[in-house]
Amino acid sequence: MSIAPGNVTAAGLLEGLASIVGASHVLTDEESRTFYSTDVFRQADVLATAVAQPGTVDELQAVMRLCARHKVPTVVRGGGASYTDAYLPVRAGTLTLDMSRLTRIDINAEDLYVTVEPGVTWAALYEAVSARGLRTPMWGPFSGLAATVGGGMSHYAVNYGSGLYGVSAESLLGMDVILASGEMLSTGSGGGMNSLPFYRYYGPDLTGLFVGDAGALGVKARMTLRLMHKPAGFAASSFGFPSGENCLKALMEAARLGVVAQNFGLDPRQQKTALTRMESASPLEAAKSVFLSAPNPLDGAVQVLRMGMAGRNFLKNAVYSAHFSTEGLTAAEAKLKLSAVRAIASKYGAEVANTIPTYFNANPFMELLPILGPNGERWKPTHGVLPFSAVLKHHADFEALLVEYRDRMKQNRVQLTRMLMFFSTNAFIYEPTFLWEDERTIYHRRVYPAALLPRVTEHPANPAGRALVKELKGRIQELCSRNGASHMQVGKDYPYLASRKPGTRALVMDLKQLLDPDRLLNPGALGLPP
Repeated sequence: MSIAPGNVTAAGLLEGLASIVGASHVLTDEESRTFYSTDVFRQADVLATAVAQPGTVDELQAVMRLCARHKVPTVVRGGGASYTDAYLPVRAGTLTLDMSRLTRIDINAEDLYVTVEPGVTWAALYEAVSARGLRTPMWGPFSGLAATVGGGMSHYAVNYGSGLYGVSAESLLGMDVILASGEMLSTGSGGGMNSLPFYRYYGPDLTGLFVGDAGALGVKARMTLRLMHKPAGFAASSFGFPSGENCLKALMEAARLGVVAQNFGLDPRQQKTALTRMESASPLEAAKSVFLSAPNPLDGAVQVLRMGMAGRNFLKNAVYSAHFSTEGLTAAEAKLKLSAVRAIASKYGAEVANTIPTYFNANPFMELLPILGPNGERWKPTHGVLPFSAVLKHHADFEALLVEYRDRMKQNRVQLTRMLMFFSTNAFIYEPTFLWEDERTIYHRRVYPAALLPRVTEHPANPAGRALVKELKGRIQELCSRNGASHMQVGKDYPYLASRKPGTRALVMDLKQLLDPDRLLNPGALGLPP
């Protein structure tokens, strides 16, 4: 693959950036430009011309004004966990904005909201508000040690709390957004002359314009999220199922109860990945985490004892598994909700030790270990968000695709696993994940935990496997489109604009023209012209 250097820098840009953020926070060396132009899946065809790291919102706004004057295209990088080209440059001369220094958190415990800068990770936010006995309703994805709140609003995020409270945007009250011109726009009640950012809805929902936009309409400078008192009660159960259909039916029927805080289903290979993560942890540290996360010492001791008795073999004979967590003001309330879930899941499978959801509740945010598989494979997820009525058909279509490609996948050392999850009471995420033997990129070398990387198997380049992944990804997208799926983390990968009805497509393009007439903000995102 030929790589354009992307170092066609506008005259005066680098000097202007250095005067705003400091010379040490303007990166122009080739290694940095390569790393910041590479996501989990691939390296961009065009490298960023430079990387700027603003340390305050004022600096961020000044950088945006500078770029507007010089007509410099920009992309925003948060935690860097994207695999959909979300922050990869497509135009020469693009500036990458690294948000990692924008980490301010302001908690308003009286009015129950928190305002954060875009570089705040979900893990840092959870820790900060937990110290006050508080929580955001949706409180982060698995990747919350790296994934940022800014990224979660630009691309949506789901997992912890999503069973009850939906995607990340449903916990959002408003934002300060910097437009392509460098001007600041405040949404929600925070857009009023003398109003606090405590409420989202007053007139048109301007906040919604900038949610899930992949950074194509504005740069998020501050976000305000709703807070709630952190539930004291927690309960969890796990089930093994003889088939994928049984697992899916149990998940969907449980979703309709409206009592599950978080959930996930795993196919056999994903179960191995989850168990591998648990096995990589120190048993004493894992037991300590579970004990300290329990509502009281007695419950903590019981949970640790159950984990010890179950060992790590409790799911190795199950074909699929599903894991459910409930919460409440008290442990009794959480257990009452869980009893209703158990009654449903028991119709389709058998209950097993709840080791996995208990462990993940105590250790919710993982390092980015999944970017390499259990045997050092490259990793690339994809997904579709489906209505319940389409899930079983989509599963059958996917199973048929696996049969069609089985021999070629084996020949080219490509595997597919699946994670399954519902959020709220009306949406289902079907997430196939590719694992294939291939050489590492600069992303893996710099992001994977350095102490663990030498222990991970390294593979030679496998261009045929990589090409098959691309081909299969396209076929899966065809299934998603045929079955009416939506997508999160659209980036430049999913066919958002191409799949919209003509009136919707025209409105989105008109908004882009109004807010960003020179197409400087993340060119190519959402399928918009670069």
